Amino acid sequence: MTYLNWFMTFIAFIALLFFCTRFLKWGKSHGIKINRWVWAAASFLVVVIPKAVFPHMNNLISIVLYVLCSIFALNFMIEQHEWIVKSKV
Repeated sequence: MTYLNWFMTFIAFIALLFFCTRFLKWGKSHGIKINRWVWAAASFLVVVIPKAVFPHMNNLISIVLYVLCSIFALNFMIEQHEWIVKSKV
């Protein structure tokens, strides 16, 4: 059963990575460009602020916040990688 959980987690991560990459490409093709540091700050604040204001939240809401946190963190990493490749640091 443990291997199945790890496999499902891996598949979910790959799907999330694919979604984030496509989302960023779609946004750039429509003229939407968000600074990578906004993604970085949002990835933590999307969890920290609601947990600080409402310490006893529903589990479903917490899961949604964690998914948003992972999406924002992946977007930051994708944007950071693109910036490094372009600037050849």
